[in-house]
Amino acid sequence: MHVENHRLKDVPFDATPHMGREITPRFLVMHYTAGGSALNSVRAIRDRGLSAHFFVDRDGAIIQTVACNRLAHHAGPSQWRGHDGLNNSSIGIEIANLGWLDRKEAAGWTRGGLGRCLGEAEVLVARHKNGGASMGWEAYPEAQLQAVALLTTAIRAAYPSIQEVVGHDDISPGRKQDPGPAFPLARFQHLGGAAGSGTLAENDLGSFEVSARDSLNLRGGPGTGFAVLGKLPPGTKLRVLREEGDWRLVDLQGDAVPDGFVHGAFLRRLGG
Repeated sequence: MHVENHRLKDVPFDATPHMGREITPRFLVMHYTAGGSALNSVRAIRDRGLSAHFFVDRDGAIIQTVACNRLAHHAGPSQWRGHDGLNNSSIGIEIANLGWLDRKEAAGWTRGGLGRCLGEAEVLVARHKNGGASMGWEAYPEAQLQAVALLTTAIRAAYPSIQEVVGHDDISPGRKQDPGPAFPLARFQHLGGAAGSGTLAENDLGSFEVSARDSLNLRGGPGTGFAVLGKLPPGTKLRVLREEGDWRLVDLQGDAVPDGFVHGAFLRRLGG
């Protein structure tokens, strides 16, 4: 599984009209759909004027509706680590799952208007980390979780600018509950070995400065086909976090969080 030209290879691409400008993704945001199949959720979300980049069904099937470098309307009012409105800096993954089930009946767990019950084996009973009463939450099948893991790894390989995997309930606490306590978020937070896992800091290649005669392009990926994020004047100090061919993933603030890529030919090592 891999991303090519901002699309996941060999999965259906069902384009939505509800997309925005080009973005540089910094986060992956996990959601549950609160509904039935992934395809039904694609249609329901589209009808509401919303969108997400990917939908993952319970059997692991994946549908993409927005290119990874375009804004999708999945996060709403949100904030995380100094970023406001995470639609502007994230890729949204919608996972087919009913979510909360707040009514226990003889046949199992349900909620008002759902029209069916889930048996004990299909439900995790827990209290949400953001508070509230203990209730049932639909469990995520292993085939679905494995597909989300492969998708997460593929996205992070294609976009080293991604710093962290978060839940909608992390970036909009009190407003959103997804992906909920049944989703093993920690399983996905370190996949791909990017910032937030400590991997980059451990592999830090040292301090450098820009040696170009003119300003050096800072890009969203390792190549001239990626968007220019900014221009670095000669003498700019930075840390190199990783090498990818002729390109270097760099940190400008010294916090081990990647800021983009520059061409290695225009860097000079500091301190010998």
